[in-house]
Amino acid sequence: MTLAMPIAPEANELLSRDAFALLLAMMLDQQVPFEKAFGSPYELTLRLGHEPTAGEIAEFNPEALAAIFSERPALHRFPKAMAARAQELAKIITDRYDGDASAVWEHRGRRG
Repeated sequence: MTLAMPIAPEANELLSRDAFALLLAMMLDQQVPFEKAFGSPYELTLRLGHEPTAGEIAEFNPEALAAIFSERPALHRFPKAMAARAQELAKIITDRYDGDASAVWEHRGRRG
């Protein structure tokens, strides 16, 4: 049984199969409605034209990423700060988990 969140079906589908998108949603779930936080990874996918990997976000130009987060409607109440946090999260996933966000739950990351 799959539990659907009160967001667009496409956003639910993305979160259910992409661990990095789910981690982004969890990170964005601060000072915004739940639906906004958990729908934003899908909106980011739409804005980029494809599903981003942790490696891609880690290497993204910080100003360009902040601009994407800031497009109306912004992906978060504090789009520039959250774009920076998303990039930090992506770097952790890339560096410690070889880009595999699902490894966070499997404890396969490298220490350090």
